[in-house]
Amino acid sequence: MKIAITGGTAGIGKALGDVYEAQGHEVLRLSRRTGHNIVSVTKIATAIETCDMFINNAQQGYAQTDLLFEMAQRWQGTWKKIMVISTMMTQEPVCSLPGLDMDAYRLQKATLEEAVKQIRNRRLGIRLFIVRPGDIATRPGKTVPPSADLTHWAQTLVGIFDLAGDDLIIPDISLGPIFRPT
Repeated sequence: MKIAITGGTAGIGKALGDVYEAQGHEVLRLSRRTGHNIVSVTKIATAIETCDMFINNAQQGYAQTDLLFEMAQRWQGTWKKIMVISTMMTQEPVCSLPGLDMDAYRLQKATLEEAVKQIRNRRLGIRLFIVRPGDIATRPGKTVPPSADLTHWAQTLVGIFDLAGDDLIIPDISLGPIFRPT
């Protein structure tokens, strides 16, 4: 299977790409580092179009949502897979983390999830999955625990989808560390 991943050279995208490559899949890693900024929706969508699965991971403003709509338009009736990476923050009524940037991030991901619901409702012949990571150790300074180990998280997520196969669907999954009160 050929899998496209936005943000595929760092963090969650890199970890998922590594797991899929280890399974023998061809992975197309799209990121600013590879000259593929997701704000260039048409360019990115053209690169993704020939793939069998798209992991919509990179986030920059509302470009992740714009790219989802573009791929839904292009992939209608193909039954190809789109895994949308959101956040567990969308399950809370408001953002509790400090800074307006985190408020904006939560709102952008909530908008992304609403877009998935709208596209699903249209029954376009696309398999859409929302993945909500919790606190994952994706950058320096994050420790395991309390953050989840990135590699273990990616292996677990891919393993769950592998177990489901093509005959079962996991429309939404939240996967993150167990909250341990101090």
